[in-house]
Amino acid sequence: MFNGSHEYAAKDRLKDGTAVIVRAIRASDKDLLQQLMKDVSAESRYFRFFCAKKLLTSQELKYFTEIDFDSHIGLIVSLCDDSETPIAVGRYITQTEDEGTGGAELALLVGEDYQRQGLGNILLDHLAQIAITKGVSEFVCYIMPENSKMLSFLRHSKYPVNRLQRSASVISMSVDLSSEHKSA
Repeated sequence: MFNGSHEYAAKDRLKDGTAVIVRAIRASDKDLLQQLMKDVSAESRYFRFFCAKKLLTSQELKYFTEIDFDSHIGLIVSLCDDSETPIAVGRYITQTEDEGTGGAELALLVGEDYQRQGLGNILLDHLAQIAITKGVSEFVCYIMPENSKMLSFLRHSKYPVNRLQRSASVISMSVDLSSEHKSA
């Protein structure tokens, strides 16, 4: 479980009973993260990064794996197999003082073969658990209007969600992590 360092790890189960490991992303996970990028569809990559992208650059891999686990939290979900097959990744990055306080930007990427198996909820719950211990009270998500899967996922999560803004290209939504609002 969480001990304030890069050692976060927990077991969980998908809706179909498949056992998974949810753990802190490490600098040594660059190949696993790149493998996940190869395994997801072009549409999923586009919705996650807001541009056509096949692979992460070496700078992006460094940014996404060499994190401080204080203001930038990243979790990777892998199958419980010998090769730790990566199936999803999620992260939040706390906002600066100029962007507001108590909030963090949330991003998730789930492999196609494992969508609709509860991975989004697993990642959201684990990230929320960590965030709350660090004083984060809300996640902010920036979503393309055509990303109906993510919009539906957030609307049906156990956390209260509010639309903050909408433009032609991006919808901003907040996810309230206040413990008094969470359902059991």
